[in-house]
Amino acid sequence: MRWRAEQDVCRLISDQFGTGPIRARDVPGFSSAGEAFAKGFFAWAKREMPLFKCLNFNFVIQDVEAVREQMQYQYDARDFEPTSPLYLGIEMQEENVFDIGEKVAHLRAAHPRLVSTTMALINRAMGRTIWVRTPDEFLGMFSSYYWDGDSRASDEDVMEILKDRFGDDEAELENYLPSVVRDELCPSDMDVGRYNRKTHRFSLTPALSAASLRQLQERGPRSVRRICLELEALTLLLKTSRPRCLFDLQARPECAYAAATLIACDSPRISELLDDHYEHLSQSGEGSTFYGFIPFASTPESIRKQYADWSLAFSILGQLDRVIAALAA
Repeated sequence: MRWRAEQDVCRLISDQFGTGPIRARDVPGFSSAGEAFAKGFFAWAKREMPLFKCLNFNFVIQDVEAVREQMQYQYDARDFEPTSPLYLGIEMQEENVFDIGEKVAHLRAAHPRLVSTTMALINRAMGRTIWVRTPDEFLGMFSSYYWDGDSRASDEDVMEILKDRFGDDEAELENYLPSVVRDELCPSDMDVGRYNRKTHRFSLTPALSAASLRQLQERGPRSVRRICLELEALTLLLKTSRPRCLFDLQARPECAYAAATLIACDSPRISELLDDHYEHLSQSGEGSTFYGFIPFASTPESIRKQYADWSLAFSILGQLDRVIAALAA
């Protein structure tokens, strides 16, 4: 952690202790205001956060200059205008990859909408919290490399593009056709949205209701009961918040890693896409291990709201972690 002896930092820390849930008794000894705040904040976070089996991230408290250093190579670095002397950084230093293909097959057999419901609820949960890489992202990566960025393209749509790149070798071309690649990277029911070619509109996939998930727990096969139980709990938890990110990120670098990655199958193609992704971010200089930075609030009302949002976010993340653990089991 990096600190600067400025009055606004000390004032913010005083307001945090005076208004927020941080407890002075969690700080038995300290050598600076910054150290006291760090001890108090992480003691609160430890009480609030569940233990994670699958999600991988941590928090870092940084001052404005440290955030500027992280943002300096980002394309939108000039847009960063600090609103607080201290920021909470969300860091992801590595990526856990989970092959959920086997369990997805069980879900697909139990109910035709259960796979799409699972992906829709995961997408909603990460929209309120932090990033989880889902199969549709791999399809997006592949389409950007080989299909001019059109992940909905047909074989006919991309044939000329592929011939320009690989020639007329049919065996080679077949390896890059949507009809071959799509089921490997992201089967249609694992996509988080639907695109209507007639209206040119994209809509998020609807999910089964909590009541429907409860029914599947009662009459579904044993292999999917736990997942339906966890999905029902996630559904009810998501209803307690509006569809917005509970971590109010002000600055977002290009994060190389996700808190977790879900893949439809373990294949060399997916490994290659991830390796290319990491290599690209490394060479561009924009890659970061930080997902984003949240300004610490300073007024009594905003401080209380911020910690309430974070507490709810931790609950959602805990339930999301249980869903992923059930899928990966």
